[in-house]
Amino acid sequence: MSVVNIRSVPHFRSGIHIRTAEPRLAAGCRSMPSAHGKEFDPFWLDTVNQCLWRRCRGGDDERILLKPKAFDMLRCLVEHAGRLVTQEQLLEAVWPDTHVQPEVLKRHMFDIRNVLGDDPKCPAYIETLPRRGYQFIAPVRSCGSAQAAFADFPAPTGLVGRDRALADLRAYLGRTFEGSRQIVFVTGEAGIGKTALLDEFQRQAAAGTPVRIARGQCVEGYGGKEPYYAVLEAVSGLCNGPEGESVVRILAAQAPTWLVQFPSLVTREQREMLQREIQGTTRQRMLREIVEALETIASEIPLLLVLEDLHWVDPSTVDFISALARSRSDAKLMVIGTYRPADFALSGHPLRSVEPDLLVHRLCHELVLEGLKEADIGAYLAAESVDGTVPEGLAALLHEHSDGNPLFMEAALEHLTGRGLVSLEGGRWQLQAPVEEIDLEVPERLRRMIELQIDRLSGAEQRALEAACITGNSFTASVTASAADTKLEDFVGLCEGLEHRNYIVLSADAQEFPDGSASRRYRFVHALYSEVLYRRQWPGRRAKLHLQIGERLEALCAARPGEAAAELAHHFEEGGDAERAAKYRQLAGRRVEVRPLVEIPDRSRRESLPPTFTLTLAGAGF
Repeated sequence: MSVVNIRSVPHFRSGIHIRTAEPRLAAGCRSMPSAHGKEFDPFWLDTVNQCLWRRCRGGDDERILLKPKAFDMLRCLVEHAGRLVTQEQLLEAVWPDTHVQPEVLKRHMFDIRNVLGDDPKCPAYIETLPRRGYQFIAPVRSCGSAQAAFADFPAPTGLVGRDRALADLRAYLGRTFEGSRQIVFVTGEAGIGKTALLDEFQRQAAAGTPVRIARGQCVEGYGGKEPYYAVLEAVSGLCNGPEGESVVRILAAQAPTWLVQFPSLVTREQREMLQREIQGTTRQRMLREIVEALETIASEIPLLLVLEDLHWVDPSTVDFISALARSRSDAKLMVIGTYRPADFALSGHPLRSVEPDLLVHRLCHELVLEGLKEADIGAYLAAESVDGTVPEGLAALLHEHSDGNPLFMEAALEHLTGRGLVSLEGGRWQLQAPVEEIDLEVPERLRRMIELQIDRLSGAEQRALEAACITGNSFTASVTASAADTKLEDFVGLCEGLEHRNYIVLSADAQEFPDGSASRRYRFVHALYSEVLYRRQWPGRRAKLHLQIGERLEALCAARPGEAAAELAHHFEEGGDAERAAKYRQLAGRRVEVRPLVEIPDRSRRESLPPTFTLTLAGAGF
């Protein structure tokens, strides 16, 4: 899983001073974090015993030896995490009153990165800022009060592939307990598991140190959106929660414009008095009041505020998030927002300019959720089995069909069990047919979800993708544009626009043809999109597109037609040109060792291929 680490930058004070000393060895191989230490998963820096520890699954932490000066450099960077530490500041802190050449820093930095396993080209811990210095970029928390909050966190239940994301969220919550407000955006495509991640994090947070938790959700408004809808929902939950009376008192004193929004919480007389008091209220006053009130609420008990589906957010809620992030006062307040990048990228989205600005100024963090790996799906299946066994090939089949999207994976598994191809008998997974013979179809509920997304596209975008799906999960612009009845530059523009919105297609490597030309190439984000687009077209339309693509590919490969023989045979067969299909089938049979120029459709469409062509696919490694 790939996670983007965004750093928050406290006000930096020049002049870094640390006390250097020879390291002392900690006795034994088992250790607990010191109250004076710093943690950055899976390590913790023991500043008392002057050593570094790595957490191990077995429970025994591993002590890692560092040279004294290397330890002092790491300690300096960790204690100023999120800030640039210049070469001059490092030299002054580690070698006070001693003239040392800056090249010494590079040697010790090499040792530090070596023990951390950190790649300087793609750092997870220490980033080099050329000719300026270094910056520690991983989330860091103190081992004292924050450690108590996490010591008893229960293990995840039914959530796989999200250990790093949970660890980052716990680290940010640790900073919150220390009085540093945190704004975190969790992003990912539909079905990637944003809500599941937050459900698990909320469960863990509720099991640790006392924390108030409020949750609100934005809704897609067709006739307009109520200002602050998600925030109002979250505040209502606080008012009706276990400590609701104290929250209502704070709102009455500091945010009357908000208290009046909840008629059930006040008497008729109080409501009339509040309405007179707030007459002529401005939007700016409401914003100021709720920010101050939440900061006061969080001063008693840390507050975790979750706002879901920000891709449907209203402008007032965006102002609220921005104001919270930019407030300079300390607050034990953490805000987590989720959104889908595809909808976020649309022009005019109210959050589109705010979040990048907060990231630039390091006032927020961003966690990007990627698809599950095959091993994660295997772990998910194993957790459902009484003996932890999974039939060989089942995890790979689900991963191939879902591309690691948890929603798609679960729907595919449900589809397989519904068809009787997979069963959980006696608590053990059983395959009722060989994996290679299982032909996965698009589950009905996923088909409807995907078709809804397709229907939101413009007519030109739909026509382009309907032609693109004919060649399988990837397609080449110069081959597909003519079939879509679109100029090449316009077709590329449509694909670039979809990719920019993180919607349905992504760029792939360029394609070269025997005539010497090259073309842009793209792929669908999931094979399911290609399959739904293909199946929703009537057979006559598909046949016409197959024929047009075959003719265009034939022209591009006229110099060496054998290199695309398999694809040409398929397209002419599907297009109803039996003569040319037979010609290229014969040529393809002699060239099974050649890698196809254009992707051959996946197994879900092979039932329509002639026996010779199916054999050619197998011989070509498909």
